[in-house]
Amino acid sequence: MEHLLTKKDLAKRWQISLPTVDNYIADGILTPIKNIPSIRFNPQYIAEIEGIKLEKHSPLEWRRIGRELEHWKTRAENAEAIIAKINMATTEVMYSKQKQEMEG
Repeated sequence: MEHLLTKKDLAKRWQISLPTVDNYIADGILTPIKNIPSIRFNPQYIAEIEGIKLEKHSPLEWRRIGRELEHWKTRAENAEAIIAKINMATTEVMYSKQKQEMEG
């Protein structure tokens, strides 16, 4: 059985920095072995992912996601503006009704 890889082993193998390994773990690109006290990687798992690109999304996919995010931000802003108008109209109606009851 091959020995488990440490973050340092993996960084050396991939010629990247330790913070980059940490970022890959945080971003969910790399998954360390669970239920052991230190961060270790199964060499077979590493060999499997070395055959694929480490990016979760292609640059085209990132652009599509960015456009979609902007679309939903705009929709949320529009919805917030509509809700604010409804709140104002409701407040005006309630104020007018209270005023009429006080006068009447």
